[in-house]
Amino acid sequence: MKCRRQRCQTAIDGWGGVVFAKMRSEGDKVSRGWSVELKLSATLVLVVLITTLVLSSVQYLFAVEQLEKHSREENHGHLQHMLNLVGALLASETNPAKALRRVQHNFTARTQEGEINHTYGLDLEGRLLVPPLRPELRLPPPQLLKFIADKGFGMLETEIEGEPAYLAFDRLPGDKMVLVSQTLRKDHLAPTLETLLESTVLASLILALLVGFFSVLLARRVLSQPLRRLTDEAERVAGGDLTPPEPLAGRSDELGRLSVALNRMTAAAAGMVARAQTEHARFQRLFHDSKDGAFISDASGRLADVNEALYRMFGCRKKEEMLGKEGAVEFISDPGQRQKYLERLFGQGYVQDFAATMTRLDGSSFEALLTVSLAGDSKARFGLIRDVTRMRQAQSALAESEARYRRLVDNAPDIVYRWSFAKQGFDYISSAAKDITGYTPEAITANSDLFWSAIHDEDRERVLEHWTSLYRERQTAVSQQEFRILSAKRGVRWLRERSLLIMGEAGRPTALEGIATDITERKLVEQELVKGQQMVENTLQGLPAPVMVIDREHQVVHWNRAMEALTGVPAAQMVGSDGHWRPFYLEQRPLLVDLVVDGDYEHLDERYSSLSIKASQTIAGGLEGEGFFPTLGETGRHLYSLAAPITDEQGQVVRAVETLVDLTDKRELEQELIKLSVTDSLTGLYNQRFFYASLAREVESAQRLGHPLSLLMADIDHFKMFNDSYGHLAGDQALTQFARVVTKCVRGMDLVCRYGGEEFAVLLPHAALSESLIVAERVREGVAGHAFVIPDNGGQGQPRHITVSLGAATLGPEESLEDLVRRADGALYAAKEAGRNLVAASLFEGRLRVLQRGEAALPK
Repeated sequence: MKCRRQRCQTAIDGWGGVVFAKMRSEGDKVSRGWSVELKLSATLVLVVLITTLVLSSVQYLFAVEQLEKHSREENHGHLQHMLNLVGALLASETNPAKALRRVQHNFTARTQEGEINHTYGLDLEGRLLVPPLRPELRLPPPQLLKFIADKGFGMLETEIEGEPAYLAFDRLPGDKMVLVSQTLRKDHLAPTLETLLESTVLASLILALLVGFFSVLLARRVLSQPLRRLTDEAERVAGGDLTPPEPLAGRSDELGRLSVALNRMTAAAAGMVARAQTEHARFQRLFHDSKDGAFISDASGRLADVNEALYRMFGCRKKEEMLGKEGAVEFISDPGQRQKYLERLFGQGYVQDFAATMTRLDGSSFEALLTVSLAGDSKARFGLIRDVTRMRQAQSALAESEARYRRLVDNAPDIVYRWSFAKQGFDYISSAAKDITGYTPEAITANSDLFWSAIHDEDRERVLEHWTSLYRERQTAVSQQEFRILSAKRGVRWLRERSLLIMGEAGRPTALEGIATDITERKLVEQELVKGQQMVENTLQGLPAPVMVIDREHQVVHWNRAMEALTGVPAAQMVGSDGHWRPFYLEQRPLLVDLVVDGDYEHLDERYSSLSIKASQTIAGGLEGEGFFPTLGETGRHLYSLAAPITDEQGQVVRAVETLVDLTDKRELEQELIKLSVTDSLTGLYNQRFFYASLAREVESAQRLGHPLSLLMADIDHFKMFNDSYGHLAGDQALTQFARVVTKCVRGMDLVCRYGGEEFAVLLPHAALSESLIVAERVREGVAGHAFVIPDNGGQGQPRHITVSLGAATLGPEESLEDLVRRADGALYAAKEAGRNLVAASLFEGRLRVLQRGEAALPK
């Protein structure tokens, strides 16, 4: 690296001399003549002339614009002046045309009439009444004059026979004539512009002469100063200072390009030095941080530098112990290896991964790989030494392990193979293939058709399709299949093959590795089990009770005809799936048979309390329960379930069976009996027994939680007279209709009961006295306004009207249910004594209040 740095510096020094010589050459060119100064002077003169002309043009345009503006204003002012003069004469002269002529002839000197500005008069139709003083003056076309007369006043810019002109016009007082003032653009601008142009040209010539004279004087100074600066910068760079000089600002001539080239060449040289230093630092890091031993020999072949890994490899504590020795060759143990190493090194200029046994300073040896290269024709070299003793030991151990694995595979009872997709044949197949197929591994490897011919005719296509699908679909997971082999000695044998697809670096399958196990004995057992299972299947199919059987993967293996009839799901759809929960629930949850398979008995009360599931008392490990399943049938079914495990010889659960009993008819009969015991058979309302049971619960809840509770007692007015008049059958029909009317008038949460005879009770939870009075008045109005249709003896319905009296009471803080009923009943009799068809309220402290009909609140 030091030599490389020196070469780089030498190149830079030489380059600096070239640049300096180039600068001297340019200086000689400049000093040899004044051609550059003359060119520069001519250029400056030309620039000044062009600049003067441009400025003159701008000044000329500006002057034209200002003169045009002045002309328009002067023309308009002339018109106004003429109007004033004519207007003054009209005080004594009635004819405006005569007045205008007098002004044109008498006031010409004062108004410049006929020189620059020309005035004439138009009638209201645009016809010329008073011509201008100059008869040869060209006037606008008739259509423009007509436009001026119609408009009456204003200013126009137009062209009259190609000459730009300004027109100003206005009407005289009385609207009898339009006065027009006309001026031509050239009459105003020409004299002034000619004078301006002459003065501008004269000033430009004088300025150009002055600039040319002074530019010649300054040319040498302008050129010599940057040239001296470039010469100084080149001498500095040639001296070794590689700071890039700044280019000459604002110059694009030869000196400017030379300054840019000097800047770029200096920056390139500085970059070369920086890269060389970076490479040297990088080499030093790689040399000293390398895990392999590294060394550098000088021109005589002796060690000039070694890294830490090398001197520790040879048992040294510091590198000075190895410096000066005869390179790596001194440590090669075998003279033959040493001679071979030197011949190859000097013969081809390098050695790569040369294997040798090397000796440490303490006399111990180790295996190494040498990579060494010569530097030119000398003995200087750079080299790496890698200790491969452990790698060789690992390779030896690996070879021994492979041999041991091969012995195990060859002696295994299963067929172990590797199929190559590239050659469409077996790379390897174990010796077990001979025992199963009758062919030796060597024969099958040489001709894979022998193996395919041994596969049963009914299975060969399926096995080939399985392997093809693995290759086509890139299935990298372990796959499995079963097929039969035809053996000449042992007959038909069953094999279970488990294979794995091996992928190459490009992501393409390269091989298929697998193991084929002889499962003939297991297959025979399974066939016997299938026969036994078929007998069980036939038995289960004939059972009148719904039965299902699942395996340990929760797959349905049996679904008998009674289960099909109960659920409406055929066995063909259910067997083989895990959807046996679907007929019973809207979302997935385990059945008893699933709990038995999983052995999950810890959370039965928490998860299935509504089904009353419990452990079976008659079947070990079984579960039983009862529940209502609304998804079965049109109205749901009540089912009793019993699930039991099916275990193998070791007592492990392999399947579970669940039997169902339909209890729907029994439970419906029980519910009907319960309903008959708490309802009134005539009205369909709850009876007095249910009323008191419900009242007790509501009183306890109201007192415990602190919410209000009210009670209405109702009695049909003169109902005995109704029965005597129309008969008891009509009275029963009236009671039935009365019950429907009252039920419609109360709230949804209220409970209507038949208390006895024609007396009824309404329980109002969460209702204060004010709310109960609103409900009571609604009931009274509803009954009074309802037409009770009672069929007579002829079967014709006649409308009848009845009324009802009601008493209301609200539960007090310390009252019992008997107190509440007693107070409501007392209010009822108060309503009857007050005239019937009324509502009365029981207040606290024994007070009663009867409300007027139509009132729904107590008076304040």
